[in-house]
Amino acid sequence: MKINEYKKLAITLTLLPLIPAVILYKHSLLMVAVTVLAVFWLLAILCFVSKSFSVKLKKLLDKIGSFLGKYIAIVILAIGYLVAVLPTGLLMKIVKRDRLRLKKPDIKTYWLDNENKETDYEYQF
Repeated sequence: MKINEYKKLAITLTLLPLIPAVILYKHSLLMVAVTVLAVFWLLAILCFVSKSFSVKLKKLLDKIGSFLGKYIAIVILAIGYLVAVLPTGLLMKIVKRDRLRLKKPDIKTYWLDNENKETDYEYQF
């Protein structure tokens, strides 16, 4: 039995707010959780009742999803860069630390000396 698109939307609107509502309830925000559930379930009932409402709602949600898909990734990546990468790079420049050894030293060879130490294999695993 194939379920119509408007019924799929209604089922999604029924199940979608359950996780945020539980999270809001655990944070003692009962009225907000009930409001979220009521709004989504009202939309789900309207989708079951009216096919034209369901089509309009699906078009609206597709536009919102398209907008978020285009721009939210750029915003999140920019925030991540500004919060993590940029301060780390500036700190490394200020401290003059070259962890990747990108600056070429004035030496004849790039071989690293291996220190011959006796290795204790007792705790290897």
